Amino acid sequence: MLIEMDEEVKERIRSKGNQLTVQLLEVRSCCAPDVQELVVLLFKPKNMQQYHEITIGDISVYVQKPLLLKEKMALQMKGFGIFKRISAAVK
Repeated sequence: MLIEMDEEVKERIRSKGNQLTVQLLEVRSCCAPDVQELVVLLFKPKNMQQYHEITIGDISVYVQKPLLLKEKMALQMKGFGIFKRISAAVK
């Protein structure tokens, strides 16, 4: 899996401890369509058996194993000011 990120994302990850976790959040309902969303967390996951570690320089990115089937993931900053956060998208 190829992970793309710009310098702003790298600096945010470095300032939070050089670790980032990307996991899949699935919401299933009986009355509405299922929803899948990528969640980005700035810490190491507790259950490492469900994740694959990808090292990019001094940054460790932990990707939940079902997401490894995708070819490329882009990490980018979203929002503005104090509401800026890292978001992930698979391509």
